[in-house]
Amino acid sequence: MSHRLNCWTLEELPRLNRAILSRGAPCETLTEALNTQVLPHLAADPADYARQEARQVTVLLGMWGSACVRHYVEQRRVPVSDTSDLFAHLDVHGIPFRAYLARVAALTGAGHPDRDTYVSYFHWNPPTVHIDWAGQRWSAPGVFGDGQVRTHTGDPRERELLLFVKRAEAVELAANDLIEPLLHEPFPAEKSIARMTAAAGLLDAVHRIFAEFTRMPPERRMSAEFFTDTWRQFTNHWEAGDYPPSGAADVEFIARDLILGLDVPDYLSYVRRLFPALLRDGQARLSRLMGATPLPRLVLERSGLSPEALRDASREKLAAIAAAHPTVTACYLLLAQNVRVATAHLNFARRFVFDLRRSRDSDGLPDTAVMSSRIGSTGIRESFMEELKNGRRHHPLTPFEQLRRPALTALVAAPPRLPLDEIVSIGA
Repeated sequence: MSHRLNCWTLEELPRLNRAILSRGAPCETLTEALNTQVLPHLAADPADYARQEARQVTVLLGMWGSACVRHYVEQRRVPVSDTSDLFAHLDVHGIPFRAYLARVAALTGAGHPDRDTYVSYFHWNPPTVHIDWAGQRWSAPGVFGDGQVRTHTGDPRERELLLFVKRAEAVELAANDLIEPLLHEPFPAEKSIARMTAAAGLLDAVHRIFAEFTRMPPERRMSAEFFTDTWRQFTNHWEAGDYPPSGAADVEFIARDLILGLDVPDYLSYVRRLFPALLRDGQARLSRLMGATPLPRLVLERSGLSPEALRDASREKLAAIAAAHPTVTACYLLLAQNVRVATAHLNFARRFVFDLRRSRDSDGLPDTAVMSSRIGSTGIRESFMEELKNGRRHHPLTPFEQLRRPALTALVAAPPRLPLDEIVSIGA
């Protein structure tokens, strides 16, 4: 059953979307196809789905729903704030579309809502990503096992975007997995240094994944116009106040903020507002980390140092502290890599969303109809992203910025800088 619907999503969904976007076909083209070609082939009783198949069907239902929302809003059939009339035209064996999706999503065991999410689209949809580092392996599994990426457009740029996001977050997962245990128990100095330098090396790999994405061959290289006007309009709201698929729901990025510390007013309130976009495990993990003492403060305490001692120290004194306390040095280098990743993340948003919007505003061009390009999907503004980036840079170990990076790196046994294809691989 799911094989047939998966093939339809891989081939027919992009064709129909292109027909509506490029050739002016009415939005009803898609809902009619769903009602006649697809929804009748779903299980009459959602309870028939085992967990893995329920996750597959949740991905498909979510993508179908978002595609319908996009077309109906753009063609003025429903307002962006209320798509209930649209979903009233879709049912599965007499069960309303969202009610059916809710019943299937409940069988995933993940606390998935009755709409698509960051996890279903970016994690479950693409193939499994494996991370290999220093004899350890981490995996971010997909749910289909076919090596394919389901897209709205059939465009290789959308496929590359999904793989880029999943690869980057899988590496972030590995980095976080190495350093989070340091919050709970004082490892011997050598092991603490090894974990922090390994995590810094992995964050360097994340930064390289960002750079690699922007240097794709022309036929696979993302443009701001495609990102904003074509792809992003499929990652939409299904009702006012909900949380559509968005990079703002990257649990690993948020978890690392909480592990390393981020002194930005209202940040924890912002994270809590994202909880409806997260699955149960992600919510529990972030709730646990919200109460933890950030790693830089723990490292200083365990070394018998204070933030004030670093703040008031001369460059020569800082160099002496770095040499005498390699755990502090390793922690600073980890924080510095985190800043590089945060800067790449902000530059990505500016390049593909905000800069284009500024240019269009200066030309008097209207905003995109479904998903505004003046704010992020969850309402985050560019100014707040800038504030978060600056917050990641200003931490208890910031005074070490006065010292040359190579000199600090020489004080810790940093791992070699491996090629990306030796770290990240796509598997079954």
